[in-house]
Amino acid sequence: MRLTDLLQLTNDLSNQTNLYLTIGQKTIPLAKVKISSSECLLFPGKKSLTKEKLINLVKNIHGRSIPIFIYNQKERIAVYGIQILPDQNGVRLT
Repeated sequence: MRLTDLLQLTNDLSNQTNLYLTIGQKTIPLAKVKISSSECLLFPGKKSLTKEKLINLVKNIHGRSIPIFIYNQKERIAVYGIQILPDQNGVRLT
């Protein structure tokens, strides 16, 4: 999945939607985003970012067509899609 895909898929959701990662069948909060010219790395943590915070981080980036990876203990996991979690007001990247 590319960064532009994520932004388009979550466009209709509330800005207060929390973002989560799927790591080994577990749902873990997305806490940090690191962007380079060739990739977007998502890091797990204790408190999840909201959609609004993610948009603020990437709003001035011109090359949004970069792949997204979950970075967990030196392992890069490709992101292929999202799952909307209405009960948790969240989105899980899988």
